[in-house]
Amino acid sequence: APPDDPLCAICAWDGVREPGGTVRGGMLIVARESGMLQRYTLPHVSLENRFKLGCRPQMLALNKGSSRLSIIDVNGTLSIVELGAGGGGGGNTLMEFERKDTWDMKWADDDPELFVVMEKTRMYVFGPNLEPEEPVLSSGYLASFSKLQIESVLLDEIMTDPSKLSRELIATFDTRALRELRELIANAGLAEAYAFVEAHAHPRLWRLLAEASLEALDLAVADKAFVRCREYQGIQFVKRLHSLGDRMKQRAEVAAYFGRFDEAEGVYREIDRKDLAIELRTRLGDWFRVANLIQSGGGDDQTLARAWEKIGDYYA
Repeated sequence: APPDDPLCAICAWDGVREPGGTVRGGMLIVARESGMLQRYTLPHVSLENRFKLGCRPQMLALNKGSSRLSIIDVNGTLSIVELGAGGGGGGNTLMEFERKDTWDMKWADDDPELFVVMEKTRMYVFGPNLEPEEPVLSSGYLASFSKLQIESVLLDEIMTDPSKLSRELIATFDTRALRELRELIANAGLAEAYAFVEAHAHPRLWRLLAEASLEALDLAVADKAFVRCREYQGIQFVKRLHSLGDRMKQRAEVAAYFGRFDEAEGVYREIDRKDLAIELRTRLGDWFRVANLIQSGGGDDQTLARAWEKIGDYYA
């Protein structure tokens, strides 16, 4: 016989995996048609508490850290519950937040207070103060939200003709902070951009500032920004650039860092350092290009022999 109060929505958070492999803090939320929510701990799936809503849930989602639960009911109303420590059925508070005509929402993967909401054909991003940014026109289904970027999929267009798929059916949107930082870097300079990121601190913003500083060869700002976003590889790269001394060599290494290898090779050739161009291509394993550079007047017979051997391995 069917249950008197069927399940209508479910969501989970996988918790934190500790060094020994133990999962700590996992949570499973199950909603029933009556509005009853049951909260279980993971991985043991033991009932922790239950609480009643005044609506029938249709879609549930937990934020990073499982401190907040979003609920979209059958009428398209979005509400958020602040989850307590659990036990005894208490500690869960319905926040003073409500949005109408909502059909999709997603929490940010890397920030417990950021989330994005779809209302009709508008996309709203909400921050820590629960105030929305200016809406963006979109009819896509939310796929991911991380590093201050949202990816949505135009499923309606896909289902119209599933045989014709293209990258254009996946749309990417930046949050306001990311857009404003790009504009500051382009128009105001690194000093104002640095002040902006300090006021809106986020690893993605520090990373963008670090990359812009590398492009401008402002190694002092790049070093600070990499430290703030905890990018050890970037910190080591800045140290290596400092040791080079020569700005043209630094420019070439920065181009290589961003994957513009032809540009990096061109800089080395411009300063008549074909040996460094060969070294770069050797690090990349581009043995065809190594052989071409040596044959055009650079390197030595030993390196050329090694290149031919690697090319032979490739064809073998």
